[in-house]
Amino acid sequence: MGINGKTVSLGVVGCPVEHSLSPLLHNTMARLTGLDYTYCAYRVEKGEMENALRGMKALNIRGLNVTIPHKTEAFRLADEVDGAAKRMGACNTLVNENGKIKGYNTDGEGFIRSLKREGVDVKGKTCVILGAGGAAMGVAMALAEAGAKEIEIKNRTADKADALCERINKYYPKKAKRVEDVYDADILINATSVGMNSDLSPIDDMRVFKKMKKSAVAADIVYCPRRTMFLKMAGSVGLKCVGGIGMLIYQAVAAFERFTGKKVDETIVDALYAMTAMKKNIVLTGFMGTGKSAVGREIASRVGMRFIDTDDVIEREHGKITDIFKEKGEKYFRDLESETIKRAAKEQGAVISLGGGAVLRKENIDILRQNGFIVRLKADIDRVYKNIGDNTDSRPLLSGKTKEEAAKLLEEREPFYQNCDAALDVTDAEKEESAGAILDLYYEHCLKGALE
Repeated sequence: MGINGKTVSLGVVGCPVEHSLSPLLHNTMARLTGLDYTYCAYRVEKGEMENALRGMKALNIRGLNVTIPHKTEAFRLADEVDGAAKRMGACNTLVNENGKIKGYNTDGEGFIRSLKREGVDVKGKTCVILGAGGAAMGVAMALAEAGAKEIEIKNRTADKADALCERINKYYPKKAKRVEDVYDADILINATSVGMNSDLSPIDDMRVFKKMKKSAVAADIVYCPRRTMFLKMAGSVGLKCVGGIGMLIYQAVAAFERFTGKKVDETIVDALYAMTAMKKNIVLTGFMGTGKSAVGREIASRVGMRFIDTDDVIEREHGKITDIFKEKGEKYFRDLESETIKRAAKEQGAVISLGGGAVLRKENIDILRQNGFIVRLKADIDRVYKNIGDNTDSRPLLSGKTKEEAAKLLEEREPFYQNCDAALDVTDAEKEESAGAILDLYYEHCLKGALE
C-alpha cells in the first residue's frame, strides 16, 4: 500500500533515535494488518518536546511513541494520561484524539505480555528486580498490577531502591521492599542497561545463580544482544530465560493497538518475533575494498551480533595472506578459505565478512546460504581504491596492478557476485547508511520466511 493523501502518520520521537526498531515494527504491523498507516523516526532534541507536540497537533499526526530523554516531559505535556502512565510519571505513547493528546505507558504491559507468551505467570510470585531507574519502575508497577506477591528491589544505591519501593507502595501498599540478595526470587529481572551491546552481566558471580530456586525464571529487558550474558549465566544452571526482545515487541504492539483501535493478532506477533530473531547469519560479499569489514562491524555492534571476518581468521591461524599467496599459492589459500567458511557457516546470528574472492567457489556461497542471508556490496573502482588507499600490497591480487587492470578483474568476477540474495550499491554511502539498508533487507527477508 503506497503513501497517499489519506495515509495516517505515526512516529517515534527521541534523541538519539536513528537506531530505533520502532519504525520497523510499526510499519510491519501496518502492512500485515492492511491499515493505511506510516511510521517514521523523528529526532527531537532535549527541551524541544513541547514544540514537537505542537507539530503533532498542527500536522494531525495520529500517534507518537516517546523514548529518551522525553518520557517525563511527555507525561507533563499530555492533556490526559492513563493509570499506568500516572503511576510511573512517564509516557511512552501519545495519541492525538482530535487535537487532545492522551498519554499512555505500554512498557510494563509489554513486559507482562512477553512473559505470558513464554508461559510465565507472575500472579502470586516473588519478583526481584535489579535496578531502580525508570525501566525498573515500569516493570515493577506492571508486576504489581498483574498480581505479583512481592516485589523486591536490589540496587547499588540504597536510596534509589528505597525511593522506588516507596513509590510502588504508594499505589500497592506493602508490596515492595529493598533487598541485598536475590535467592528468594521466583522471577529475577534485569531492569538495568548492563549487558546492552556487551558481554557484561549485572550479576557476575555464577554462585548466585546456582543458589537460586531451580524453578526460577530469569528475564532481561535488554534485547541487544538477543541472549545477554545475564541470560547465558542463568541458563547455564537450568533456569528458564526470557529475553528482552519480547518486551520491545509487545510494548510496540500495545502502542499500535492504541493508535489504531485494532487488536493485533498473535500470528502477526509471531511474524515480528521471527523477523527480529537474528538467527540467520548476515553474509557480506563483494570485491576487495568495498567496505565489507567496516559495514559488517557496524551492523554487528548495532544489533549485538558476533562479527567474523574470514580473512582475519585465516591470518590469526595461518599468518599473513600475502605470505600464504607468495609461499604456497592461491589454491592453497582458497582451500584454507573454504575450510574457514565451513566453520563460520555453523554460526547462528553472526555477521560474516568474506574475502573478495570467496565467491569463486560456488560451494562457499551454497553452504553459507543454508543459514545465511547473502548481500553483495557494490562499488565502482574509484571507490575501491579510495577505500584501500596505498595499501594495495596487502591485497595479493591487486599488488602491482594498475587501476585499469583491477577494473578488469572486477569485471571478470561480476558473474560470481550475482550469486547472492541482495545487492547494495555502496559507492557513495557511508558505513552507517549501508548498515541500516542491509538490516532493512535482512528483516524483510526474515519476515518473508516467517510468512511462507
